[in-house]
Amino acid sequence: MQIGALARRFGVTPSKIRFLEDEGLIRPVRRTPGGYREYDQNSADALMMVLQAQSLGFTLDEIKRALSEVKERGLRYHYLIRQIALKLDELDRHIVQVQGLRARRLVCASNELKARIKSGKKCKERLPPPPLLARQPAARRARR
Repeated sequence: MQIGALARRFGVTPSKIRFLEDEGLIRPVRRTPGGYREYDQNSADALMMVLQAQSLGFTLDEIKRALSEVKERGLRYHYLIRQIALKLDELDRHIVQVQGLRARRLVCASNELKARIKSGKKCKERLPPPPLLARQPAARRARR
């Protein structure tokens, strides 16, 4: 099947498929004499796996590492379970950060503004800058 049919099948754009191809995550089986990409069921299966992994929050770098691991050592469920556990830990940390932002910053800012409105005070002063959240190392941010 050609790229347009594959894109429609999975509800993505052809440019996304070309991007994933450039990233080495999927490959066309061949090109037609006219230069069109041709994909088979293995290509479709690879695309489905990449899209599912992305929908679970995995980055393209994480997906590439998992595919490399599977290619080198075969499908090992313990490896995949470990990667999912690491993603769960990452999400849990993010949830804690977002909940803290909500509780400490947004709720307080909302309450402050409501109090100013109630008392008739003008809002001339600025809110203090936000505290620095725990930042990821630069190398980790760059992978996203």
